[in-house]
Amino acid sequence: MNKNIEAMVAELEREFPDSYNKELYLLIHAYVGVDDEFQEELFSNLFMHYKTSVIGISRDFENNSFDINTDILIEQEDLAILAKAMSIVAKHLSKINFKSHL
Repeated sequence: MNKNIEAMVAELEREFPDSYNKELYLLIHAYVGVDDEFQEELFSNLFMHYKTSVIGISRDFENNSFDINTDILIEQEDLAILAKAMSIVAKHLSKINFKSHL
């Protein structure tokens, strides 16, 4: 079950009704096999796209911590939206009981 990821997406859709799935969208990855279904407990990466900005959140499995980065400069007017979306994402990621991928 992926209740936290589903709740995250639902909250993003509520908070950004005109933008989610149009200008704001997520790509979420987990360490699973080819035929396995997505398991949020094996979360590895999330990429948040908004207009031309991309923020990546990568999980460090050894330390159970996260690396947040972007390879481009974020426009000032987009920063507030991305910060609000990041807050929602972080809130739901913090509820997941992560497992090692090994």
